[in-house]
Amino acid sequence: MRQTINLLLVMVVVAFAFPCWAQSERIARFDLQIENGRLMDGRRLISVQHYDRVEINWRADRRTILHLHGYDIEITVGPDKPEAMIFIARATGRFAIETHAPSGAATLVYLEVRPR
Repeated sequence: MRQTINLLLVMVVVAFAFPCWAQSERIARFDLQIENGRLMDGRRLISVQHYDRVEINWRADRRTILHLHGYDIEITVGPDKPEAMIFIARATGRFAIETHAPSGAATLVYLEVRPR
């Protein structure tokens, strides 16, 4: 009985610790500029790997609210206010990064998080 309990404890510790072991040391850094509501480089996709540390540095020619769906990150950038979205890519899939304005939302680019 005692061995079974010890085995279960080890399994629980491993299950909770695994995501920490899986985290990458890799930093995926992107510098993006918004002009007239569009990305200057015409990019449509940002691609990273699961558990990468992601840093998206934003600049904009006017006040712009940005929202990363799936991670629920929202920032406001402007001419005198560059901002960054910094997070660990824990969820895999494809997520829209949109501008939010009173007139509605528009997708700027997609973040794709690929499994390792």
